[in-house]
Amino acid sequence: MRIFVMFGTQDKRFDRLLNAILNSNFVNENEVYVQLGYTKGDYSGINGQEYYTEDELNHQIEIADLIITHAGVGAIVSALKLKKRVIVVPRLGQYKEQNNDHQVQIMERFDKQGYIIPCTDLSKLDETVNNAYNFEPKEYVADKQGIIDEITDFINTL
Repeated sequence: MRIFVMFGTQDKRFDRLLNAILNSNFVNENEVYVQLGYTKGDYSGINGQEYYTEDELNHQIEIADLIITHAGVGAIVSALKLKKRVIVVPRLGQYKEQNNDHQVQIMERFDKQGYIIPCTDLSKLDETVNNAYNFEPKEYVADKQGIIDEITDFINTL
């Protein structure tokens, strides 16, 4: 199976996700391609690349059997539009992966609507990947205003 992982293009690292992937069992059993962004390190055993052009990124999503991504709206929606199973791992402020925890709220919104598989405990990433094959996501219908409203509400609480 082909798994495509998107770390995003933020100017912050996402070492937790890289380490979870490198220590997983699924990395030995599947073809794993990773868009690393600013995350650096030894990524032997996976096909890592810092960035992809938009066309390359869309192609990687299209040919993947499973997507693992940070909780960026663009990354999630790109995968959902192509009817992919998507595991979402939010970047967290406490690890300096993001300035705050708005990605948790984004992940929860997509999860509540039945579109994605959330993963907040990376020690269970293997289990989440194995369970993803049984997940049937709802067909994606854009709810831009709802997402904008929730993000705005969250920002206003800061």
